[in-house]
Amino acid sequence: MSIRRRATPLLGLVLAMGMAGCDGLLDVDNPNSLVQEDLESPAAAGALANGALATMTRGWGYMMLLHGAASDELQFTGSRNAWIQLQEGDLRDAANEFTVEAFPFINEGRWMADEAVRQLSAFDEAGQLGNRSLLARSHLYSGMIYTQIADLWEDWVISDRRQEAPPVGPNNMTQMYDTAIQSLTRGLEIAASEGNAALAQQIRAQRARSYHARAVRQLITPAGTTPSNPLVNDAQAVADAQAVLAQVEPGWRFRLEFSSATVTNQWGGWVNERLELRPSDAYVSPTDDDKRVAAVTLQDPIDGVVDPFLEETILEAAGARNFDPVTVVSARELRLILAEAALATGDTEGFATHINAIRGQDGLTPWDGQVDALELLQHTRMANLYKTGRRLNDHYRFGTQSFLWAAGVGAAARPGTLLPIAQIERTANCHILGTC
Repeated sequence: MSIRRRATPLLGLVLAMGMAGCDGLLDVDNPNSLVQEDLESPAAAGALANGALATMTRGWGYMMLLHGAASDELQFTGSRNAWIQLQEGDLRDAANEFTVEAFPFINEGRWMADEAVRQLSAFDEAGQLGNRSLLARSHLYSGMIYTQIADLWEDWVISDRRQEAPPVGPNNMTQMYDTAIQSLTRGLEIAASEGNAALAQQIRAQRARSYHARAVRQLITPAGTTPSNPLVNDAQAVADAQAVLAQVEPGWRFRLEFSSATVTNQWGGWVNERLELRPSDAYVSPTDDDKRVAAVTLQDPIDGVVDPFLEETILEAAGARNFDPVTVVSARELRLILAEAALATGDTEGFATHINAIRGQDGLTPWDGQVDALELLQHTRMANLYKTGRRLNDHYRFGTQSFLWAAGVGAAARPGTLLPIAQIERTANCHILGTC
């Protein structure tokens, strides 16, 4: 990534140079150029943190789009065949045009988050960081994107701009979660010391999510088999989830917002605007042209009614066009982490407490054994975590398949199959080419 991309010539300056003559025309420094030295000043702290947020958020939209296409959340309706490849579960093609398109933006978001942490940490150690919450935020962004990458990619590369790095390795990808958790822990310490309770809640909730996600990834690594016990009971995820739920309202959500003043959401662009994909038949019935949502149809297994929260989520996304918000983590997900942990230990009373807290928000009948507890957990995750990037690995660990996957291909034949390092990196990285 080149940091000089934002250079823009001023018309007045160009005219003045023209009047003075042409000698040295191309040697003039542009006052609008943003170079590395500008970012190494403490005055740039806010810009660094906000830049990390913007690039990470843009990459997040790409990840949610790829995840939706690879799981049963989205269904191809358009004209670009590479979506069919992902929809059918053929995820291992490094040259798929959409994984190739997404890779630089996701890596840029990861790099910017790391760079913000590096620079702001240096300012902090020198006593030059006026607002330490900026550093805590940057740690949060780093923890978020490392976790989401580890959820969706079979392997990754942590390069530094043009300095190549070797692949992490599929069996080492849980280290990405360790990096995320380490960054989140440091961010939480800073947010707490600054008395920033709202930020501390976001960081702790994301850390609960990262601990849980790491345990899920361990269940499906190495790829190829479905775990005999799909349930996660991670003590650290449980402790963080309990701590956050004690402080927040039942409807609490930490979300990434998109707008015309920031960045667009690729999910909205491809689903709502280009109409290449739509929420799949597992969740909705389509309009007559098969391009949009006519109605949400996924029903609650106890009450036999359309799941209220899923309906809200899908209709909100459809109405937001390019700028549909994305939930990073919510009180609902924290309840699901606790419900699953209880079920893993045979604590059906604890499971009921947490699953019914979610059901109560939606006016649904409390669970009292009407359906199998594991079946209800899977449904509740499916309905409450739509468009958050959780569904694909839930397919793998629970032994379910997207109805769109082709038999004997990729995801269907090899549970745990995730996305590869993109071809754009494979043809440029000397560690992959063997030319270092």
